[in-house]
Amino acid sequence: MNVLIVGRTKMSGSARCIGGLLPDGSSVRLTKATGHWDTNTPLQVGQVWDIDFDAATQLNPPHVEDVIVKNASLVSTSNNIAADIRSTITPWKGSIGNIFQGLLGFTGGNNGYISKYRGVPDRSTWFWEPDKDLTLRSDNKHYDYKSFFIKRGLSYVGEVPPIPVIAAGTLVRVSLARWWRPDDAPDLEERCYLQLSGWF
Repeated sequence: MNVLIVGRTKMSGSARCIGGLLPDGSSVRLTKATGHWDTNTPLQVGQVWDIDFDAATQLNPPHVEDVIVKNASLVSTSNNIAADIRSTITPWKGSIGNIFQGLLGFTGGNNGYISKYRGVPDRSTWFWEPDKDLTLRSDNKHYDYKSFFIKRGLSYVGEVPPIPVIAAGTLVRVSLARWWRPDDAPDLEERCYLQLSGWF
């Protein structure tokens, strides 16, 4: 099946999470039976690959997009990935409060997350057209959505170097990290933190 590659998300070390979009508008996370991809994977954003895959058998919502790649061959490269994505799906639009079914909470540092206490959305990856600029923080690791005097943040995990401002109306890909809590805080709820993997 043809899969448009829409994300290469940094994980720990050299590991990469590869995101794809199917012709029917479904998101997939392309995984290997042997583990994670690394920086050497040939799957690049904007490419279309013919991929033979199986659905993963052990899914932990909201991460329901996992598939296991068996074979893959390069078909083509998109001339306009933003147009191709928009022709296939309807992105979320407007406020950051509109994404992931309005279930986001925010830490004291203003970074987004979901938790089982707040409710688990029906997916962990999608596309968003924010109605306000996303501004890079001074740490070069987060983007902030500012509404009035409140900033709401996303961790930037893409491979492309960050830019100072992602303009309002730009199509961006957002995702939720895997469930996690610090090792030194066993009583803290597990959370999936909000991520920005790229813009188009």
